[in-house]
Amino acid sequence: MRYITVDTKLIALLGTPLRQSISYLLQNQVFEELGVDFCYFPVEISNEKELSTVVKGLRHMNFAGFAVTKPYKETIIPCLDEVDRTVMKMGACNTVSFLDGKLIGHNTDGIGCIRSLERDYALTLPGKRYVSLGAGGAARAICFELAEHGAAHIAITALAGMAEKLAEEINGHFPGLCTAFPITQQDKVHHAVLQADVLMNLTGLGMIPYEEETPIQADWFQTGQFCYDAIYMPEKTRFLQDAERAGCQIANGLGMVIYQGLEQIRLWTGMDASAETMFRALEKHILVKR
Repeated sequence: MRYITVDTKLIALLGTPLRQSISYLLQNQVFEELGVDFCYFPVEISNEKELSTVVKGLRHMNFAGFAVTKPYKETIIPCLDEVDRTVMKMGACNTVSFLDGKLIGHNTDGIGCIRSLERDYALTLPGKRYVSLGAGGAARAICFELAEHGAAHIAITALAGMAEKLAEEINGHFPGLCTAFPITQQDKVHHAVLQADVLMNLTGLGMIPYEEETPIQADWFQTGQFCYDAIYMPEKTRFLQDAERAGCQIANGLGMVIYQGLEQIRLWTGMDASAETMFRALEKHILVKR
């Protein structure tokens, strides 16, 4: 049995819903293997006002930092003292470290996704046409990283206003790279999907409790497309099931969890853990959540 003492450094995962999350299981296993006295646990936050109150409380406790997930990756920023260049550019934060009494915001989502696509699936990123289904915090991080890694074009579709805002911000750094339209304009969504090399479900549809939902129709997938879903629980969302039946290569978000988690551990502990360490933790704990 593991005990928390006055010397234990605490890490919280803030967001909602969190029942499907396995990140705290993985990272606690890595902390144990690294031999550091850290403890990571989930804290569901009901609304933005509650988020601000909780963060104020964390400042006065023995926290090394915290992680942020849906739906607070953007709204967490006003609660922080500083943000790094990545968060400043993307406008989304998933990791906070404590440094000299200050809360410093970082974003490891984008680089976690990129490393997974390149290392786990050998996907060549430059020169491809992408569709981002969704424009929230994870989509922001991933689309900015795709732009940095040489995407030929990114079509972004989401609720009215969200896609256009994200495309405008990316185009401010990479002129003309993105187009955007509301997800309700299904003819435009369909056309973008037909033109894409890579489809990315970054909407959250398919995650508990929305397992039967998907952002696009099953007959829109094209054989040979690469289809990515940032969700990892369930292992295959309806989006990925439809894509697989259409002859597409598929990938879920487990790799992103692993690689972004390794970067978080570096920020919180100053130590570098290996991907193999995280994969061992995954093998040990994934069945617990199924």
